[in-house]
Amino acid sequence: MNKQTSERSWVSGAIILSFGWFLLYATRTTLSSALKDIGEFWALSEGFLGFIASSFFFSYALLQIPTGILADKYGARKMIVIGFATKAVGLLLGVLSTNPYQFLLSRVLTGAGQAHYFACQQAILYFILPPDKRARGIAMTSAGAGLGSASGFLLGKFLASSTLGWKMPFVVLAMFAGAYSVIVLRGVPEPPFGAARSSEKPSGKPSNPKPEVQRPHAQSAHGSGAAGPVSKLGPRWRFLFFMAACHFLTMYSFNMMLTWLPYYFETVRGFEGGLAAVIPVVMPLVMAPAAIVWGIAADKHKSRDFVLWICLPIAGIAVAIIPAMGSPVLLVLSLMVYGMTGKLAFDPVLTATVSENAPRHAHGLFLASFNLAASLAMVVAPSATGFMAQKFGDFTISFVMAGAFHLVALLAFVQAKRSIAKPDPYGEQVAGIS
Repeated sequence: MNKQTSERSWVSGAIILSFGWFLLYATRTTLSSALKDIGEFWALSEGFLGFIASSFFFSYALLQIPTGILADKYGARKMIVIGFATKAVGLLLGVLSTNPYQFLLSRVLTGAGQAHYFACQQAILYFILPPDKRARGIAMTSAGAGLGSASGFLLGKFLASSTLGWKMPFVVLAMFAGAYSVIVLRGVPEPPFGAARSSEKPSGKPSNPKPEVQRPHAQSAHGSGAAGPVSKLGPRWRFLFFMAACHFLTMYSFNMMLTWLPYYFETVRGFEGGLAAVIPVVMPLVMAPAAIVWGIAADKHKSRDFVLWICLPIAGIAVAIIPAMGSPVLLVLSLMVYGMTGKLAFDPVLTATVSENAPRHAHGLFLASFNLAASLAMVVAPSATGFMAQKFGDFTISFVMAGAFHLVALLAFVQAKRSIAKPDPYGEQVAGIS
């Protein structure tokens, strides 16, 4: 880490970036909480509501890699400022929409304004965080996502009683997005990215990274446990493929619940509007401190893998049993268990592992490619869940499938570690996964 980056500066930078995640997730769950009101306002089916929920992520997914390239070229902080200004415009256009198609397009623009954030803030975090505090620093930003998710559920339901109805929460979020652009411009450093990897050594001594060793083509495809075209990828990109698969599967489950839980509790389980918004809040509220606890634990251990081995199976079971929970108390308990072990709780470990193994010259692109998988899950999950609910008249299959995805994600993580932590025939490991 750069000697001039003090303890105070990395903490303040992480707090500012965590507020960005707060706004991003509040924007998503505000819509989730307002879905029933929007459906009644324009007389929309569950299928069309799912399409509206997914529309946000169409542009979000499409622009992941382009914004990662732009961040590498023009600067991560600059992209964050431009992105949040775009998001504010998209939110205001949604407020002014007079039909569901205009609102859908406004959500596409809002998603475009958020596409940059994952890769850009990870690039900044990599620069400002000491290596021995990386997982907990990322966990601080994940806590912002958890608190934002909880706030969005409440905003979408309780501000809907104002004069503007369900549109009022989006006015508030647009104002915060505009203000956040200014805060980032003044309070977050722009990483001098060619030097980012030299920050690994806190002693201040110049790092002397060894050049990558050219390996025979056949060796790069050997022994990974993967078959077919994936086995022909180099170790680093094979690692990215499996980590992206893990990211996709776990984000599908998380985003399915973020989008549909309020609607599910209100229309299927018969809870009143306020209660239907409050019960899902338990999940992200528990995730916020859980992410920090797991992040600290991961930084203190030689290997971070134990976090995934504990969290993924438990989270999968907690999701799959939600339809079988017959009372509000049991539902809250299952959501609390998922909150303690679910996506935001273990995501800092996934992200830190990918960030540490990203190429020096294309850090933003590598992270954007990783997050593209999550973006695709965000596109698919709301629409697929709405379609299955409309076709089968039930959400049970969606919850069971989402739970099973966690077990498949664990297998993908195992393959990722096999891909990159293999002994190198020239005397080194492919990369330094801790």
